[in-house]
Amino acid sequence: MCLNSGDILRNNRYQIINKLGEGGFATTYTAKDARSPENPLCVVKEIRPPQSNYPQLLEEARQQFKKEAKTLRHLKDKCPRIPALIESFEEKGNFYLIQEYIKGEPLSQELGSGKKLGEAQVIDLLLDILEVLNCVHSQNIVHRDIKPSNLIRQLDGKIAVIDFGAVKAISNLAIQGGEITQTRAVGTDGYMPAEQWKNQPKFNSDIYAAGIVGIQAIAGLDIADLCNHKPTCEIIWHYSTPDRELPQVSDDLIRILNKMLRYDFTKRYQSVAEVLQDLREAKLSRAQSMPVETAIVEVEDAAPNSKTPFPPNPPLALPDGLSAGEKILFTSSRPPRSKQRGVQEFADSNSQRAFNFFKESWHQEYGKDPETLIYTNNAFLETSKAAYYTIAVVLSVCRRNQNSYALLSAQAKEFLRGVAQAQTEVNLELANSSDRHFPGQGFLPSKAINGKGLKVIIADDANHEEEAKQRAVSLVEQPDILAVIGHASSEMTMHAVDIYNNNHLVSISPGAATEELTSDPKKFFFRTQYTSHLIARDLAEYLLEKNQKQVAILSDPGSPFGASFMEEYKKYFGGIRGGKIVWIRDFDISKTDFNAERAIQEIEAKGETAIVLVPDPHVTKAVDNAFEIIKLNQSRNWIVGGWMLMCPQLLELVSGQPQNLFKKLICSVGWHPLNSRNTEFPQQTRSLWGEEGNTRIASAYDAARAIVKALEMQQKPSRKGMQKMLAAPDFSAWGATGTIEFNSPNNGDRKNPPRDLVHIVECPKELFGLAFVPIKYSTAAAAGLQCD
Repeated sequence: MCLNSGDILRNNRYQIINKLGEGGFATTYTAKDARSPENPLCVVKEIRPPQSNYPQLLEEARQQFKKEAKTLRHLKDKCPRIPALIESFEEKGNFYLIQEYIKGEPLSQELGSGKKLGEAQVIDLLLDILEVLNCVHSQNIVHRDIKPSNLIRQLDGKIAVIDFGAVKAISNLAIQGGEITQTRAVGTDGYMPAEQWKNQPKFNSDIYAAGIVGIQAIAGLDIADLCNHKPTCEIIWHYSTPDRELPQVSDDLIRILNKMLRYDFTKRYQSVAEVLQDLREAKLSRAQSMPVETAIVEVEDAAPNSKTPFPPNPPLALPDGLSAGEKILFTSSRPPRSKQRGVQEFADSNSQRAFNFFKESWHQEYGKDPETLIYTNNAFLETSKAAYYTIAVVLSVCRRNQNSYALLSAQAKEFLRGVAQAQTEVNLELANSSDRHFPGQGFLPSKAINGKGLKVIIADDANHEEEAKQRAVSLVEQPDILAVIGHASSEMTMHAVDIYNNNHLVSISPGAATEELTSDPKKFFFRTQYTSHLIARDLAEYLLEKNQKQVAILSDPGSPFGASFMEEYKKYFGGIRGGKIVWIRDFDISKTDFNAERAIQEIEAKGETAIVLVPDPHVTKAVDNAFEIIKLNQSRNWIVGGWMLMCPQLLELVSGQPQNLFKKLICSVGWHPLNSRNTEFPQQTRSLWGEEGNTRIASAYDAARAIVKALEMQQKPSRKGMQKMLAAPDFSAWGATGTIEFNSPNNGDRKNPPRDLVHIVECPKELFGLAFVPIKYSTAAAAGLQCD
């Protein structure tokens, strides 16, 4: 059956638009879904059943189709960069898969016919493809048809993998010798290794195909240009001809590609994880060998009165996960149209138009978005031709459109607010004379950095180890970046800190609290947040004051912060102060099978026992479980916890409930506006964001203020100069929380960091009718809140 434009399938639901492609096993079409109000595009894959007079063969094909469709349906939940299966059915003698339409361009438009990519681009491309395959293989699925036309470069630059081969195999089923078998291999000539030709595909058959794509990209070769060494059957690709130069490829990448392409699959990489590890090491080796200081020295030698921005403008096409304004990283909700237009104009180097659109978006009623404010600042610097310095902030933005990441994105925006506020204060002095509508005018202090502005690049580590490392590598490869604020969590910081340190790039974390970061000091690492031993001590002291001699700790021992906190709490409460720590079965609050009811029952069976709740804020399940413990406890036992519990979600949980749900609940925080040493900061923050701020905003602001101060102290700032200034014994900056000093050269911890204990009080005018206030205030009225 051949479908034509206008044909409709499945009870008038899918209307065919045109044919996308046709092969020996299936034909694909684009279609629109008539049942959806927006009529979104989808892909219709028509699979022809085997032609046979044997009814058992058709039934076998039908069962295999159902099995493969079920596999694809569940695969999307595990692997984000593959098309979702919308529906599968049999109609008019054919099998049909209806799949999500992936917007973007096939990689075949980038490769072949002499087109080449640089080595760094090829490594990123292979990492992108293999990360998807790693997920697919973890679900026990072999793709079977990796090739450029099945790799889609999405609008965000990431590669999506389409057109799985297994479901197409039903077209060539046949009965031979009384048994049902496949008559020919599924795949594409040139990308299939020997074992796949024999209908015996392995997981590393996909690795072979990805390797072919890699050598096409690095060498600019078409499939017809590849040849085999007859004695060994190995692929020959690294050669030159009179009209073609030898591809410039590092020894590391040659070795990796050759191992991906071994003819004998037993000598090939055995898993995608092995290839990923080697590629990441090769990428890191490239980054570490770059003479990053050289580019900075060239900038420092520029004429002081030059009109050229200082440092020079970086290319707009930043690596994946980074943005100066040319792409939106926070995509959990639909951005305003004006922000989208601003991003488009900035990407096209139309800085004046971008600046106008970003300002429009900021001043809209539903604005107050820190990403927009940073992009507004960056566009202003470009359009005003102002000289500026560049820093980066890297957070767990978590671009995945999944509900479980909503809390992480909200926390990332709070950290970003602190950075955006500090950046705006720097650029205000430059804008005051030229733009009366620049954000912050009239209420924020304004002071440029020795007459220069501040540009901020935002980076997303996606709360994922490998992405955190990749972001760090990308940032150290940008020689204009003089310092990094981030990462926000202990775990992501641990993954990336050595990359920054080895490349002499200062990183200041506003949120990482694990002791492990400074027990093994890193010369280029600092932080503005207080550490786990102080959190543990404050919570322990409070419980001892309440005559609580026994506690149960519910934490995430698998996270660096969770492990560090438990060790410090046991050392202080159970050691120095002689308290007792009891064990319960459900102590690991991050486990998917955590049973809150059973945990409460076990705690009650221990007698009078306080609960110490320290979920990792970047593990959504852990935070949800902590909230469930609070709900079930009903204030029978004291509960104390870290600052990650101080969030609107907790207030929402306990709002409308009897007060006993929260009257024995205490949180440790790094800063509270009612106890702020900088009395002006809470009001400035309220004027800018509509709230006085919280510990995340304050800590990130302090990190930015420390960097600004270090820049001011240098005549010609450099990466090594930043470390020297911050580590100086007399270094001091003024921030949201007061004086900022570091314990260098011993470690990068903050000297005498501010900290507080807070509890919840009723206040009808506040969010959810509740508010966090320092424990020294027994009521909202005592704290000075206007609640009537």
